[in-house]
Amino acid sequence: MKYDLLIQHGEVVDPGAGLRGLLDVGISGGKIVEVAPALPAGEARRTISARGLLVTPGLIDIHAHIFVNAHDMGGHTDRLCQASGVTTLCDAGSTGSATFAGLRAVIDGHVRTRARAFVNLSAIGIVGTSRGGELSHFPYADPEGCARTIAENPDLAIGVKLRYGPGLVWEYTTEPVKMARRTAATAGVPLMIHITDSPIPLPEILAEMAPGDIVTHCYHGRANGIMGPEKELLLKEVVEAQRHGIIFDCAHGRSHFSFAMIEKALDQGFLPDTISTDLTFTSATKGPVWDLATTMSKLLHFGMSLDDLVLRATAAPAKIMGYEGTVGTLRPGANADIALIERRNGNFELTDSDGKTVTAKERLIARTTIKDGRVTYERPE
Repeated sequence: MKYDLLIQHGEVVDPGAGLRGLLDVGISGGKIVEVAPALPAGEARRTISARGLLVTPGLIDIHAHIFVNAHDMGGHTDRLCQASGVTTLCDAGSTGSATFAGLRAVIDGHVRTRARAFVNLSAIGIVGTSRGGELSHFPYADPEGCARTIAENPDLAIGVKLRYGPGLVWEYTTEPVKMARRTAATAGVPLMIHITDSPIPLPEILAEMAPGDIVTHCYHGRANGIMGPEKELLLKEVVEAQRHGIIFDCAHGRSHFSFAMIEKALDQGFLPDTISTDLTFTSATKGPVWDLATTMSKLLHFGMSLDDLVLRATAAPAKIMGYEGTVGTLRPGANADIALIERRNGNFELTDSDGKTVTAKERLIARTTIKDGRVTYERPE
């Protein structure tokens, strides 16, 4: 047999690979071997009909949390990811130098979803306490340990994470940002900075960042975001930063995704470079995030095109995570990670992190998830 699995009659949407249209996808040995119209079903051990569905690369969530407070999604990670078409995700700094081994043990022993991670500048990582965040006490900062952890885990660790917000850092100057940038430079990796309700203006943070670094939670509606003081017009420094290679990630989360901000930003032509969830067990089971497909649906409602959405949830994060050409694409030779997605019409209530609700006329729903050529999820009828 030529194919172990053949996906037929679906609408392929892979803007990163330049693939679009009614095409079949042939899979063998866990790899994509052919994408073309009307591939022979008789040459396949198994066929799946994707008639009426979108066929995209497996979705990639570049900002989620497997191990916040040393547990969180943990062993639930696969179930939550597979049900939304996600085959690959990145833990965005749940752990630091002192706790990274715990994350590694969970990923190696309990998570089949393909995973990589940012390492927190704080040695303890994201651990909720009543006395402040992970860098509210300066002694928790461990730039040397962070860089060493990245060097010792090249297959898993891909960057440095800094959460910059009230109660999260030891001082409200650019010094925490500078320390994080120096650490990233030492390790030779990008820096991701959380900016929600930043105590200093965003342009001061951007001035310390380098091309390839990531601003996450770019659509929060709180202080010192991507808009000016009146929260109406994009800051010129934000536009310039994106133009010069700073990556802006939307990262929904429970506090970082404002419909009002999204609508204004999209109207001014400011699209996120990557689409992610900031998923935790609570936001996946109690909302308002739920999953990556729902986050994409919200941006679809406010006018992003399907191609723009898919690109920013597949090829764009794949490149950042070091997977360019191997996942996040349907090109022959790539890992056979595929999502079959229904674009369902109706009336759907969608809610942002401020509790605001809109009624969308369509919604993206993952129907089937395939990783490395194996079906890992099929949504019941």
